[in-house]
Amino acid sequence: MNIDSEIRSFRDLSAIDKARFLTRFMYELTLDGRNFYSPNSTQDIDAPKLRFINEVQHRVTRFIEQILIDDPARSSDDVMLRLLLAPRAEKTIETLVHTAYARTIQAVG
Repeated sequence: MNIDSEIRSFRDLSAIDKARFLTRFMYELTLDGRNFYSPNSTQDIDAPKLRFINEVQHRVTRFIEQILIDDPARSSDDVMLRLLLAPRAEKTIETLVHTAYARTIQAVG
């Protein structure tokens, strides 16, 4: 995945389309997050991965709010996309994010 290309594409979106895109990304990410716990108590919970997903959710929801209220203090699009798509030491997490992002592109595109 070419991060710079994704940043350019994201920058070109209107504010509402950015919010819509990121909302769909969060949805896709939570679908994958379900793999890290079981609805019953017989399976271990992968707490570090769930914590990562929660942190992404936290940052992205705030960013969406800032987009919608046109908050001049919000991070740049570049910073948010790099936060999401940067290479990671934990390759499982990197794959998780990239897969959710690719599904978002397909769904919204």
